[in-house]
Amino acid sequence: FTMGVKAGVDPLALWKAVRQGAGGRRRTFDGLVDQFLPNKFEPPAFALRLAHKDVTLATALGREHKVPMRLANITLEEMTEAMNRGWAERDSRVAMLLQEERAGVEIRVAEKLLREVLDADRGPSR
Repeated sequence: FTMGVKAGVDPLALWKAVRQGAGGRRRTFDGLVDQFLPNKFEPPAFALRLAHKDVTLATALGREHKVPMRLANITLEEMTEAMNRGWAERDSRVAMLLQEERAGVEIRVAEKLLREVLDADRGPSR
């Protein structure tokens, strides 16, 4: 938000735009169900190359307006490393595998188990 406001965007307009976008309508961890947890990065919901482009543009805008973008810069480094591994056309969440590798763990959940949890969250069908 700080970058948007510093660039001249009204805070309420910015909040409305983010809220109405795909990211604003989805809970943060819901996105892990389809790609990351089952280790399925194809087909991509949002390709890494597109996410990399967006974060590159965001960090450039931050530099232009002299707004520190620490987390975005770290994210861009992770995405760049993933791109350098040839993962550009995979889902953007594929970059999370780099941390798995560094930590020496493998995070995998069977899709059937994920669906059971999601179905239980929805409650009994009517």
